Amino acid sequence: MKKAILAGLAVMSPALAPMATAQQPERVIAYLDKNADGKCDLNEYLGYQVSRITQVDKDGDGELNQAEFKESLQGKAKTNIAVLFKGANSEGGRTLSKKEFLGYQAWVFKTFIDTDNDAFMSQEEWTSIMSKSG
Repeated sequence: MKKAILAGLAVMSPALAPMATAQQPERVIAYLDKNADGKCDLNEYLGYQVSRITQVDKDGDGELNQAEFKESLQGKAKTNIAVLFKGANSEGGRTLSKKEFLGYQAWVFKTFIDTDNDAFMSQEEWTSIMSKSG
């Protein structure tokens, strides 16, 4: 289980890296903060993840097979794909539905991103994520 947790940690920071210049936490938060309240909540984070589904859904069927899901992951998470895919696959099919993918991303947010459990990703939490993902 510890490996799965570390793999989950490795997935979120690189997934957000394209929106950050030099991984500047204020830019990441600003990019995700769609309601301009200065914070990134779970819904804003999941809104970003919705756009990622179409980026990795290579066959365009609206679902992610294990290979496509692996492409959505970064770093060490890719080495633990079987465990992560099985954990995310709550419906038990051969693919992950949008609901399952977003459920996985919600788990990542609640488990690894929002470490102070205030329902938001802070600049400090982003900085901590980046320091651990290296």
